[in-house]
Amino acid sequence: MSDNLQEQLLKELSDVQRMLEQRNETQGNMIRKFQELISNGSIFTKIIDYFPYPMAIFTPQYTLPIVNKAFAEETELKLGHDEQEEVRILRYKTSDMQLAAAVTNVFDGKTYILEDLKDPFSIFAGIERREKKQSRCFAKAVIFPVLSGDGAITHGVIVIMP
Repeated sequence: MSDNLQEQLLKELSDVQRMLEQRNETQGNMIRKFQELISNGSIFTKIIDYFPYPMAIFTPQYTLPIVNKAFAEETELKLGHDEQEEVRILRYKTSDMQLAAAVTNVFDGKTYILEDLKDPFSIFAGIERREKKQSRCFAKAVIFPVLSGDGAITHGVIVIMP
Protein backbone atom coordinates (compact mmCIF):
# COMPACT_ATOMS: atom_id res chain seq x y z
CA MET A 1 0.00 0.00 0.00
CA SER A 2 1.43 3.37 -0.94
CA ASP A 3 2.23 5.99 1.68
CA ASN A 4 -0.28 8.44 0.18
CA LEU A 5 -3.08 5.89 0.37
CA GLN A 6 -2.20 5.02 3.97
CA GLU A 7 -2.13 8.69 4.93
CA GLN A 8 -5.49 9.29 3.26
CA LEU A 9 -7.08 6.29 5.01
CA LEU A 10 -5.61 7.38 8.34
CA LYS A 11 -6.96 10.91 7.87
CA GLU A 12 -10.44 9.61 6.98
CA LEU A 13 -10.42 7.29 9.99
CA SER A 14 -9.37 10.18 12.21
CA ASP A 15 -12.18 12.35 10.81
CA VAL A 16 -14.77 9.63 11.48
CA GLN A 17 -13.49 9.17 15.04
CA ARG A 18 -13.68 12.94 15.66
CA MET A 19 -17.25 13.03 14.31
CA LEU A 20 -18.29 10.13 16.57
CA GLU A 21 -16.72 11.79 19.61
CA GLN A 22 -18.60 15.03 18.88
CA ARG A 23 -21.86 13.12 18.46
CA ASN A 24 -21.36 11.35 21.79
CA GLU A 25 -20.53 14.65 23.50
CA THR A 26 -23.68 16.25 22.06
CA GLN A 27 -25.84 13.35 23.24
CA GLY A 28 -24.27 13.53 26.70
CA ASN A 29 -24.94 17.26 26.93
CA MET A 30 -28.55 16.77 25.83
CA ILE A 31 -29.12 14.10 28.47
CA ARG A 32 -27.50 16.19 31.24
CA LYS A 33 -29.66 19.20 30.34
CA PHE A 34 -32.78 17.04 30.30
CA GLN A 35 -31.91 15.73 33.77
CA GLU A 36 -31.46 19.30 35.03
CA LEU A 37 -34.90 20.16 33.69
CA ILE A 38 -36.43 17.20 35.50
CA SER A 39 -35.08 18.51 38.80
CA ASN A 40 -36.95 21.79 38.18
CA GLY A 41 -40.44 20.29 37.82
CA SER A 42 -42.66 23.19 36.75
CA ILE A 43 -40.48 24.54 33.96
CA PHE A 44 -39.76 20.97 32.89
CA THR A 45 -43.46 20.26 32.33
CA LYS A 46 -43.91 23.39 30.24
CA ILE A 47 -40.89 22.64 28.07
CA ILE A 48 -42.02 19.06 27.47
CA ASP A 49 -45.58 20.13 26.65
CA TYR A 50 -44.53 22.67 24.05
CA PHE A 51 -41.78 20.59 22.45
CA PRO A 52 -42.73 20.41 18.74
CA TYR A 53 -42.31 16.65 18.32
CA PRO A 54 -44.16 13.81 20.03
CA MET A 55 -42.36 12.89 23.24
CA ALA A 56 -43.12 10.25 25.83
CA ILE A 57 -41.37 9.48 29.09
CA PHE A 58 -41.65 5.84 30.12
CA THR A 59 -40.84 3.75 33.18
CA PRO A 60 -38.96 0.44 33.41
CA GLN A 61 -42.44 -1.15 33.54
CA TYR A 62 -43.12 0.45 30.13
CA THR A 63 -45.92 2.72 31.29
CA LEU A 64 -46.06 6.33 30.08
CA PRO A 65 -46.52 8.71 33.01
CA ILE A 66 -45.82 11.75 30.82
CA VAL A 67 -46.55 12.51 27.18
CA ASN A 68 -46.47 15.95 25.62
CA LYS A 69 -49.17 17.75 23.66
CA ALA A 70 -47.67 16.80 20.29
CA PHE A 71 -47.84 13.10 21.26
CA ALA A 72 -51.42 13.47 22.47
CA GLU A 73 -52.47 15.25 19.27
CA GLU A 74 -50.78 12.74 16.99
CA THR A 75 -52.34 9.76 18.78
CA GLU A 76 -55.64 11.45 19.67
CA LEU A 77 -54.95 10.63 23.31
CA LYS A 78 -57.11 12.59 25.72
CA LEU A 79 -55.00 14.23 28.42
CA GLY A 80 -56.05 15.86 31.65
CA HIS A 81 -59.12 13.72 32.30
CA ASP A 82 -59.74 11.64 35.40
CA GLU A 83 -60.28 8.59 33.25
CA GLN A 84 -57.16 9.00 31.15
CA GLU A 85 -56.43 5.96 29.08
CA GLU A 86 -53.42 3.95 30.19
CA VAL A 87 -50.82 3.86 27.47
CA ARG A 88 -48.09 1.24 27.60
CA ILE A 89 -45.21 0.18 25.44
CA LEU A 90 -45.61 -3.34 24.12
CA ARG A 91 -42.32 -4.32 22.52
CA TYR A 92 -43.83 -7.28 20.71
CA LYS A 93 -46.54 -5.10 19.13
CA THR A 94 -44.19 -3.50 16.61
CA SER A 95 -42.61 -5.18 13.63
CA ASP A 96 -39.63 -2.83 13.95
CA MET A 97 -37.06 -4.81 15.92
CA GLN A 98 -34.61 -1.90 16.26
CA LEU A 99 -37.31 0.13 18.02
CA ALA A 100 -38.25 -2.76 20.32
CA ALA A 101 -34.60 -3.35 21.22
CA ALA A 102 -33.97 0.35 21.88
CA VAL A 103 -36.83 0.77 24.38
CA THR A 104 -35.53 -2.28 26.24
CA ASN A 105 -31.81 -1.47 26.15
CA VAL A 106 -32.27 2.17 27.11
CA PHE A 107 -32.41 0.93 30.72
CA ASP A 108 -28.86 -0.37 30.28
CA GLY A 109 -27.80 3.24 29.80
CA LYS A 110 -27.68 3.28 26.01
CA THR A 111 -28.87 6.09 23.75
CA TYR A 112 -30.34 5.34 20.33
CA ILE A 113 -30.85 7.42 17.22
CA LEU A 114 -33.13 5.45 14.91
CA GLU A 115 -34.03 6.21 11.31
CA ASP A 116 -36.20 4.66 8.60
CA LEU A 117 -38.92 3.59 11.04
CA LYS A 118 -42.16 2.45 9.40
CA ASP A 119 -44.58 3.47 12.18
CA PRO A 120 -42.93 4.29 15.51
CA PHE A 121 -46.34 4.74 17.16
CA SER A 122 -47.12 1.04 16.61
CA ILE A 123 -45.18 0.15 19.77
CA PHE A 124 -47.74 1.86 22.01
CA ALA A 125 -50.77 -0.05 23.31
CA GLY A 126 -53.85 1.80 24.49
CA ILE A 127 -54.05 4.16 21.55
CA GLU A 128 -55.85 3.67 18.31
CA ARG A 129 -53.57 4.92 15.57
CA ARG A 130 -55.43 6.90 12.96
CA GLU A 131 -54.36 7.09 9.36
CA LYS A 132 -50.99 8.74 8.98
CA LYS A 133 -51.13 12.44 8.38
CA GLN A 134 -49.91 13.29 4.91
CA SER A 135 -48.00 16.33 6.13
CA ARG A 136 -45.93 14.57 8.80
CA CYS A 137 -44.57 11.10 8.26
CA PHE A 138 -42.71 10.12 11.41
CA ALA A 139 -39.70 7.97 10.59
CA LYS A 140 -37.05 8.85 13.19
CA ALA A 141 -36.73 8.50 16.93
CA VAL A 142 -34.22 9.33 19.65
CA ILE A 143 -34.42 7.17 22.75
CA PHE A 144 -32.30 7.96 25.80
CA PRO A 145 -32.19 7.18 29.54
CA VAL A 146 -32.89 9.59 32.39
CA LEU A 147 -30.74 9.15 35.48
CA SER A 148 -31.52 10.13 39.04
CA GLY A 149 -29.05 12.02 41.21
CA ASP A 150 -27.43 8.76 42.34
CA GLY A 151 -26.92 7.55 38.77
CA ALA A 152 -29.78 5.03 38.65
CA ILE A 153 -31.82 4.97 35.45
CA THR A 154 -35.38 5.87 36.39
CA HIS A 155 -37.02 6.54 33.02
CA GLY A 156 -36.56 6.36 29.30
CA VAL A 157 -37.51 9.09 26.86
CA ILE A 158 -38.61 8.63 23.27
CA VAL A 159 -38.80 11.59 20.91
CA ILE A 160 -40.42 10.81 17.55
CA MET A 161 -39.52 12.99 14.58
CA PRO A 162 -40.41 13.31 10.91
